[in-house]
Amino acid sequence: MKTKYLALLVAAMGSGLSFGASIDGLDAAYSKNLTAYNGTTGDVLNVSSPTTLGVNANGSWTMAFTISDLGVTPGSNVGLLFTYNTGSYKNLEGLGFQLTESGTLTLCAGGFAYNGNPSASSSWKTQTFSDYSTSTPLTLFYTFNRGNVSISAMLGDDTSTLTTLSSLSSGAVFSGQNMTQINFSAKDASGNTWTAPNGITGEYTLNNFDLYTEVLTEEQMTAYALSSVPEPAAASLGLLGLGILLMRRRRA
Repeated sequence: MKTKYLALLVAAMGSGLSFGASIDGLDAAYSKNLTAYNGTTGDVLNVSSPTTLGVNANGSWTMAFTISDLGVTPGSNVGLLFTYNTGSYKNLEGLGFQLTESGTLTLCAGGFAYNGNPSASSSWKTQTFSDYSTSTPLTLFYTFNRGNVSISAMLGDDTSTLTTLSSLSSGAVFSGQNMTQINFSAKDASGNTWTAPNGITGEYTLNNFDLYTEVLTEEQMTAYALSSVPEPAAASLGLLGLGILLMRRRRA
């Protein structure tokens, strides 16, 4: 009996060290835990209460999240990571990806209307990475700063890869509008004015998600990304606990 409890304790210690992400001294307004998406269905995070987030010239916030196990997107289809919407404009902006068999990963950002313009005037912006491995967690930061949008990315725990993709800036300002919902993996069925180019597909795992009510610095982004990647010691503890359990079962 003691062996069983020891195994469970060791496994729990390993898992506790490896899940989630955080920034010391900074609390997230909204958070979401581990979720696996199949590319056709998703879920939502309501963000209207308790903290209101403006999508206007005064709004400043950052979505920080880590994804892994991305699925290949066939043809020119887009794997949709999320859209966010407002009460009247519905799906305002989205972030997606395209991944080829050869490991070429393209991040895509865009929406259906900026400053009252139709979707044709708001084409998607892209940034491509080569030799991406699906086994490597990818931490992304979607920053809205007074209408200017930027995407930052970091691969695994390699701090040298942290980069801000300034080419994805959009200028998505809507006067007097507040974000009400974030739709993961699938767009809101009631907001049919927003469409990604071509089809929507793409499996992925959302490891963690946090929304901060300020623009993160590079140091804070690095701290968040490093805290979201399992440490070797944590992974070893989890495997050790599993091994003890298996050995106990064999003896039984």
